[in-house]
Amino acid sequence: MQKTLDPVINAAAVLKKKTADWPRLLAYGLVFAFSLWMYYWQDQFIYTDFHVHMMVAGSFDFADLHSITSRLAYPAWHLCVSILYQLGIPLVWAASLVTSLAKVATMFLGYLLITVIAGEGVKRKWITLAGFLLMLVTGILIPGVNDTVYKGIGSPNVWHNPTQMMVNVSMLLSVPFVSHCWHEFERIYPLKGRSTLLPWSKAALLMVLLLFSLACKPTFMQALLPACAIFFLIQWIRHPECSRFFLQMILVFLPAALYFLLQYLYYTGVVVPYTSGVEFGVTAQSAWNSIRGILITCAFPLYALLVCHDKDKGKDAMLNLTLLMVLISALESMFFRETGLRLGHGNFNWASMSASLMLWILMLGRFIRSFAAYRQESSPRSPGRSLAFGAGFALLLWHSLSGVYYIVYLFSTNSSF
Repeated sequence: MQKTLDPVINAAAVLKKKTADWPRLLAYGLVFAFSLWMYYWQDQFIYTDFHVHMMVAGSFDFADLHSITSRLAYPAWHLCVSILYQLGIPLVWAASLVTSLAKVATMFLGYLLITVIAGEGVKRKWITLAGFLLMLVTGILIPGVNDTVYKGIGSPNVWHNPTQMMVNVSMLLSVPFVSHCWHEFERIYPLKGRSTLLPWSKAALLMVLLLFSLACKPTFMQALLPACAIFFLIQWIRHPECSRFFLQMILVFLPAALYFLLQYLYYTGVVVPYTSGVEFGVTAQSAWNSIRGILITCAFPLYALLVCHDKDKGKDAMLNLTLLMVLISALESMFFRETGLRLGHGNFNWASMSASLMLWILMLGRFIRSFAAYRQESSPRSPGRSLAFGAGFALLLWHSLSGVYYIVYLFSTNSSF
């Protein structure tokens, strides 16, 4: 079992002990090959996100930086694609390759976190299977409610938006590292008290990770920035004598907050010519759409949250941050809407999809850990708990089959999403 709740320390320990794992390598290969095929297939839809972003990347001219800065405020994916394109790889293959590698990186980081959370009592083959399913699951398919699976609901996995693939990688780097920084405070505080500070090397690395996430796509930070603000404010109230540490955290997050503001000004036509605006307000329909989306995409992780009675739930910074992200992203999708050229684009729903993937990873690991511990109990097994775990596996299967159906739906209807 885990000796610490720090995901970075635990992940480092897992990586040190790693040996060749052929089933996992095969799973990576399958995900990469299928993703490459899927994204290449997506290129036929000239109005889908994949094709539009690909054409933007193809127009970059490194001899003219204005061709880059004038087009978009989150250039990470586009720069990677453009570099490969400039090196002679056909544009569609460059875009498909970068996006597929991001998908595999997401799988690797998700697998690593699930391994950390599940602990040593779980066989690696089950964690490999969990990591594979993580790349497949969608919201549960409910006939008559979401017959197309994704539209109007969202999904922890999407197949048409390349920048979402890129930001998921940054999320799986930044959220664990934010959690690591807090657990680092908890380790140092008993020794240094009010003079506790995060090592500046770690503070600088966190700052870089936050900026990188924004360069991938700002939507995820719509959830993470306010979640971190609430989380650290609560801790500041609990430790008022440690203002130096919390002021240091403000300094770390300040560049990301300013970059995020610049991106907002970019898309509302202050920095560049007007493209869209933002409308604030809530209706019964927008509230229900947001709640429904969370319930359908996160049915399994929310259920696992209820049935996995872990003593460390309240102390796990990564879980607390993720739950705050889910709540904040749900409120944002309720209250914020786009106007202008991006009317109906649903960009205020992307944060909830990233947050749902993060919650999936954490609760999949906890569910596996709880089930493994339950199977090892020497006392007679409770029929009620057996039924609870059975219902959890049924929900997981439902999500997985819905993910398979969604892929079949895309190909059979020739639909991009």
